[in-house]
Amino acid sequence: MESDISPTPRSSPAYMRRSCPVCETAYMGSTAFCSSTPLAESMGVEALKGHWSGFFQEKVFFSYCRCQSCGALYCPVYFSNDQLTQLYSLMPHNMAGLPLKALERTQEGYFDVLRGFSALEGDYLEVGPDQGFLAQLCAQRGTFKRFWLFEPNQTVHEELERKVAGMPYTIFPGMFDFTVIPGDRISVLSMVHVLDHLVDPRRILENMKPTLAENAAVLFVTHDESSLLSRLLRGKWPAFCLQHPQLFNPKTITRLLESSGYEVLCVRKSYNYYPIGYLLKHLAWAMGVRIMWLPDFFSLPLKLGNIITIARPLK
Repeated sequence: MESDISPTPRSSPAYMRRSCPVCETAYMGSTAFCSSTPLAESMGVEALKGHWSGFFQEKVFFSYCRCQSCGALYCPVYFSNDQLTQLYSLMPHNMAGLPLKALERTQEGYFDVLRGFSALEGDYLEVGPDQGFLAQLCAQRGTFKRFWLFEPNQTVHEELERKVAGMPYTIFPGMFDFTVIPGDRISVLSMVHVLDHLVDPRRILENMKPTLAENAAVLFVTHDESSLLSRLLRGKWPAFCLQHPQLFNPKTITRLLESSGYEVLCVRKSYNYYPIGYLLKHLAWAMGVRIMWLPDFFSLPLKLGNIITIARPLK
């Protein structure tokens, strides 16, 4: 899916040119759907390190284009895997900045959707569990036999171990070496805000299929680029960022999963709990007003641009 690109006036030869991650159609050239000023593809990797993490930074990202074949929104020019490995080592944990109670309530909503499609038994696999909120709910309320957790951020491993204490578990410091898991073993697989980050999501979806038991439930949480919030904020929408080589909507995530050998059972908007102060601060920044702190009085459940998808493998 990736190949070296030739230098152009608008892109650096240090980056990779990508085909569509959903249908694999080669980039045919089109007007960018959304771009930043300056363009990330016109800057070097060292210059982009300062824009890699932290919401209160100048907005810089690779240009997003719409695939002319399937409608997927993705960055035709993007970091190489080696560059991403270096950049992710600089990043704090996925949920930094939100109070723990808000995070717990948000992931409890994911769990409530999951249990409508799963008996919550067998083995559980999560890729990128971070601090383990969803894994903890599954450990406490399910009857799983074993937990398999892939989390490259080793600073959260101690907390992750605490969340699943008392259950047989294995935590791997990598992300996608599914060969370490026995075949047909996993009854539930969860990826919360992982597919948005993958340079080649189709390959990952195909590689994980052998681990899945028949009728396994697979849960994905992703941003929704067709949401009202994204249409209102356009280039200021937080999901347009250096960490996301593609963004999905209900149609394109369904196309990706179906073409990778899955049946989509459910795609729906998901609730996120946001403290009022946190929400107002970030919305103000998106509108160009720099507010560094506001008091957090209480949290609201809002559907602000995320979707949850449940699928199962076609064996």
